[in-house]
Amino acid sequence: MARGKGPHQLAGSTLRSLEQRLNFLEAHGRYECAYALRMEVADWLLGAGDANLIAPSLP
Repeated sequence: MARGKGPHQLAGSTLRSLEQRLNFLEAHGRYECAYALRMEVADWLLGAGDANLIAPSLP
């Protein structure tokens, strides 16, 4: 399977945290919030300048 090479990538621990947050939101019926979080992550992964997520800078 081919992998896209977007400007940002998620660390495994970050991905697990996002999955847990999405599961929590959906388990509590907060589907709109879960969708919004997915879209923000997608925008950030694709390098959108207006994404609300901030990547930590590496030293």
